[in-house]
This record gives sequence, C-alpha cells and structure tokens, in this order.
Amino acid sequence: MKHLSLIASALAVLGLTACEKGLDVGEDGMSPDVGQVKNSLLQVRTRGGGTGSEATVAYPVTVYVFAGEECRAAQTIGDEGQTLNIALTEGTYSVYAVGGASAEDYVLPDASDALATSAIALKEGHEHSDLMAAQATVTLMDGEANTVTLGMERKVMMLQSVVMKKIPMAATAVSVSVSPLWQSLTVGCNYAGTGGSYSLNLEKQSDGRTWQFTETVYLLPPSSSPASITVRITTPSGTRSYTYSTSNELEAGYKISIEGTYTEAVGVTLSGTITGATWKGERTISFDFDESGSNTSGDGNEGNGNEEGGGVSELPAVGTLYQGCYVLANNGTTATLLSPNEMVVGKVRSQFADDEEITEAINGIIDNTAIEGISGWRLPTLAELNVIYSASETANALFESNGGTVLANTRRYFYTDADGNLLYRMLNSPDTSGETEFSATTYVRPVTIISKE
Repeated sequence: MKHLSLIASALAVLGLTACEKGLDVGEDGMSPDVGQVKNSLLQVRTRGGGTGSEATVAYPVTVYVFAGEECRAAQTIGDEGQTLNIALTEGTYSVYAVGGASAEDYVLPDASDALATSAIALKEGHEHSDLMAAQATVTLMDGEANTVTLGMERKVMMLQSVVMKKIPMAATAVSVSVSPLWQSLTVGCNYAGTGGSYSLNLEKQSDGRTWQFTETVYLLPPSSSPASITVRITTPSGTRSYTYSTSNELEAGYKISIEGTYTEAVGVTLSGTITGATWKGERTISFDFDESGSNTSGDGNEGNGNEEGGGVSELPAVGTLYQGCYVLANNGTTATLLSPNEMVVGKVRSQFADDEEITEAINGIIDNTAIEGISGWRLPTLAELNVIYSASETANALFESNGGTVLANTRRYFYTDADGNLLYRMLNSPDTSGETEFSATTYVRPVTIISKE
C-alpha cells in the first residue's frame, strides 16, 4: 500500500496559471436537472502548499459534489497536475474531497449511491493510508466559472515507534493495542464507526529484554476519550495485561511514539510530551509499569480464569456502586462486580481466523472495559448473566447518574458456560439457549470478584 506524506495544517489548493491536465465532466455521473442547462462550471484543483517539499497532497483525491442530499458528481484527481471541470446548473453545492484513499485499499461510494454519511470503508486485510479531507460550499451563478479552494486537513495519526524495555527474560510474546478508535471516514469528511482497535506484535531485540515495533502505521484517532493503551506480556505461566488511559496524547495530525519500561515495584505513571514540529508535532507517551493495577489471565484461558479482583476491608452492599462498578452479589466473603463499560466485538464469527483470534479479541475488549485498580475481569457465567438481567433496571439508574454505560435488554451479550465455551444470548431471554455464531454487534460486559481481607 502506498503511503504519501502530507501536513496537518491547511493546504492551499491554488494555481490558475499552472500547466495542468483537465478532466471535463459532462453528463456522466451526474443527475440531470429537467429544464435547466448546465452552463456553469466548477473547477476543482489540488496543489501542495508550504515551502518546497514541506507539504504534499496524498493522491488520489476523490471529489464529491452535492446539491442538498443528492450527489451530482464523484470524480477522482489522480495527481498534482490534474483539474476537474464539472458542468453544473446554477445553485449552491457542497464539495467534499478525500485524499489518500485509493480504490485498492478502500470501498469508495460512487455518484449513484453516495451520501454525505456514506463510509469510505477500509477493505478487509488492508491498513489505513495517510488520509486527508477537505470541504467547501460554493454558489454558482448562471454561466459562471468558479474555482474552489480547499483547506486540507490530516485525518489520521502516525504510529511510528513502539518500544517496551526491561521486559522479563521469560517473556515469549509482547503485544500492544490501542482502542477505541474510529473505524472509517465518511464522504462528508466526518468520522464513523466507534469501538475500533489496532493491535501489533513487538519483536524481541538482541539484549533479550527490549521488545520493539518500528514500522509506520496510520490510524484513525480515538472515538472517545480517554483512550487506552494495553500492553500484554506472555510467559510460560500465562499472559498479563497492563492498561493505561490517555487523555489528549492520541490525536489526528501527530506522530506518536509509545515507550514503556517494566519495573519491579515503582507504581504506575503515565505522562505525555510534545516535541518537534513535523506534522502538527510529535508526541511520545512514556510510562513505567509493574504488577500494580495489572490484569492477569491464565495460560490458554485468557479472560475466563477465576482470579479475584483483589481484597477489601469491607465488602460493598448489593445494589450499590463500588468504584463505579455495580455490585451484583455479596455472600459475606466475596462480592461480584459488574463493569460500567461495554463494547461490541466488531466482527462476525466467520471473520476471525480461529478460536485463538476470537479469544485475543475478547480479551482486548475486556481490558478496555475493565476498571483500573481492579483485576481478574472476565466474561460472566450464565448464572451471572441472569443476575445481570434481573438487576439491569437498578444498575442502569446508578450507571446513568455516575457516567456509566447502561445495559440494554435487547442487546446480545457474551457469556461462558461451565466448560468455558463462548456463547451469547439476548439479555432479556434467560430461558433461551446460548448461541455461538455471534454478530458484530454482540457486546462484552465483564465481571470480577473481590474478596474480604
């Protein structure tokens, strides 16, 4: 996939005197206006701004022209020398341009079915390019020629380096994931599709304790704040995950570096710094991590273990909130907590390569919906899901008043049976047998157990 560099500041799309190629667009791809002659001309040009090579446009640039909600043209500028000449009737038009999205990597709506809300979706197995977007409103008078000038804005962030240091020598794998991310860009230059994530595997370096990823990848920015960075370390005894919340470090237009250091017992810190002046700037997210606040899962059964979430001096009462979590049960020695957060899995079962990939995806969502400082989060059992349904009205009232996400009786939620199999069912169907062929909108809402010290 071809990645082209551009800056996040506005790009001048100028140049009436330049030597350029013209693309004359007549009836093709346009909806005729009965009784009106298309004797007005809209010219769309692209040109990199800045000094020298400091700013370039990511091609191809797909241009959509709308009259109200109707798309009148969808044409592509392939390189810097091209100009679109689009014949239109007089009137007011919305012009949208998306750069860097080639037909090889993205599904691009055409003029016959494009809406401003239509997603420019990434094809399966492909990765994002250096996307940019621009929009303008133009009014054409009868017989007039109008050249539109667009200010381009970068819509992605660049993840350019991920380094984890002082990882235990026993580690056999280290991965890092970022979530939740926007999933697509729309024709109208907005973001769409919440709850996306991106995971990458680090490679062990020659010193045996440094794990690194140095390839450049482009990501759409977080779909909500704070976003989470999760580090997973696999050893022969199992997999541990460490999740950290970020505030505004992850943002479109910035180059991002993530640096982590494993320490014995120094606590957890997270800081963000801004350096440099390329793009909008470069941001390095640095943190130390140890066992404090970590989430643990057993080897081969991540997310379904029985490890408890920690000890407390006094167990919270059923029907109350504990650190934002709803208390489902209390037997005098332990209490069951329900996370105030939930996320969809984002894919149907057939889109996963195997059960291991499904388990990894579920674990990633559990990490992202867990509450920091409480460990042992997992999917509920069938019995626990029934308790959740019974308590949903009370829990939702507390979640709403405390900023949590409410449960929906008509949503499908994952749970595990006595053999550890992954199933789902509608929350308000306690007598229904669990299903295995889940949809992309099946939800993960984890639980954990805390004990009395």
